[in-house]
Amino acid sequence: MSLAKTLLAAVGGPENVATLTRCWARLRFELRDVGVVDQAAVQALPEVLIAVHQHGQYQVALRSGLLETFDELTALLR
Repeated sequence: MSLAKTLLAAVGGPENVATLTRCWARLRFELRDVGVVDQAAVQALPEVLIAVHQHGQYQVALRSGLLETFDELTALLR
């Protein structure tokens, strides 16, 4: 399974994602229910540096491949 699909499942699936944006270092999810996030699964991914909930967003910093992962997530959320 791709990183994007794995992340999407771990944050509760497409129905739990209200919006997705990015900055140069992080994916920024606005989630409908933060309580369903499988934090352990996200943190266990080798590509993930850190995953935190702050400022009303679930933010995931990746070691590499951020743009590709964002593009794939965007396609999966359509």
